[in-house]
Amino acid sequence: MFFLLLIAACGLATADVAKAKPSPCALTDAEVAGLSGDASTDIHAVSDYSKTVNDLLKAGKFRKLDCLADSVRSRKETFPGGMWKIHTIYSGLAKPPLHATQEDWNRHIKLLQLWVSSRPRSITARVALAESYVNYGADARGMGLADTVSESGWKLLKERTAKAKRILERASTLSAKDPEWYFAMQTIALGSWEPDARQTLLDQAVKFEPAYYYYYRAHAYSILPKWGGEEGEAEKFVQTAADRIGGDAGDILYFRVAGTLVCGCPNEPQLKLSWPRIQKGFAAVEKQNGTAPENWNLLAHMALSFGDAAVADKLLVKIGDQWSEDIWQISSAFESAKQWAIQMRPFVAIRQTAEESAEANLNTPTGQLYKTTFDENIHTWMQPCVEASAGSDLGYFELLIKVGKEGEIEDINGTGASPLMQCLGHKLHDFQNSKQVVFPPPPQPDYWFRLDFDSESSTSAALK
Repeated sequence: MFFLLLIAACGLATADVAKAKPSPCALTDAEVAGLSGDASTDIHAVSDYSKTVNDLLKAGKFRKLDCLADSVRSRKETFPGGMWKIHTIYSGLAKPPLHATQEDWNRHIKLLQLWVSSRPRSITARVALAESYVNYGADARGMGLADTVSESGWKLLKERTAKAKRILERASTLSAKDPEWYFAMQTIALGSWEPDARQTLLDQAVKFEPAYYYYYRAHAYSILPKWGGEEGEAEKFVQTAADRIGGDAGDILYFRVAGTLVCGCPNEPQLKLSWPRIQKGFAAVEKQNGTAPENWNLLAHMALSFGDAAVADKLLVKIGDQWSEDIWQISSAFESAKQWAIQMRPFVAIRQTAEESAEANLNTPTGQLYKTTFDENIHTWMQPCVEASAGSDLGYFELLIKVGKEGEIEDINGTGASPLMQCLGHKLHDFQNSKQVVFPPPPQPDYWFRLDFDSESSTSAALK
């Protein structure tokens, strides 16, 4: 990491301080320390980085801020886990910390204006000021529903957003360019621009910096039903975007965007996203960008929303006390998730045993032969379900089916969200309750087979 090099350059790694080289951005030891946390082990590393940036702003150290931003922007630096440092810098500049008062906002805006006037060629100062005005407008509106917002709140939101747009338009004439410029403009476009204009902005942004996944997050959020989007539009967008990129990179994008779309909020509908693909994207992130508690928290939170106790439990144990306040909001929510996962452990163990048995059965010659008949029967029963669900999002599901010694269904264990699973599950339970023989006798009693279906990747069931 760049700032690990800064530590050495500042002489922190040697007792011979007299021979230490100056920091490239003239940062103090304390500033370097705040920017050098290890995000692969410390959940606070990213927030400490952002706080240090905000401290530099409050101290009026504009030259240092420009040097820092220019460096991480030109190098396209990321933290372990793949989060962009330039985006984190703006997180520390876009609003006052904690619960800001009007006095805090006045001081914050004046500091950014002073930065712009004293360093007029700074792209960072202008983008930070624009994002601050957007947030300042949102602060005036408040977090309530539209019918609870005062007339003055709407007026201030409109005025401050318009001011942010003018600042960004002026910033676009500078020679220096910044990927965050487009993201800032997307926040201005939210809820006010026409769909075609927002799409054009996204296309321009991705052309400028294809890897800046925050663009896709912002656009997907802007087309949710609560912002006027059609039902399923956001899900279709993220799938199409990920498919267009393809491979691990496409799966990574799917995970990144899903992480902001899956709310788990009691008053918001569950989006029909592919949980298997989200997990594939997470695995690809860890392979490409390394491990990070931030991503563990993100996937654990989504696992809770999708009802996957096995994945949630594994991650929550790994997280330990490294829980993310940004994701869980309060410690009680995190502790509640842990308790749920613990309570589900006996059921997870039963399912895991069945999965291992199904996998072992499939990996034998007799298992492969038996699979042919099993597949034929399942497809026959599923076809009416597919026809009945025409036009619906078929989602995904996993079914484990235990076949008795005569060919009757003895047990069914399923997870997922799909109208197909509900339809097929009813049929299978009817067979089970009637003790009807529906399969040939298996190679051995208590014979487990697994059925996986994911409409994201196939139009027919993938059986194994």
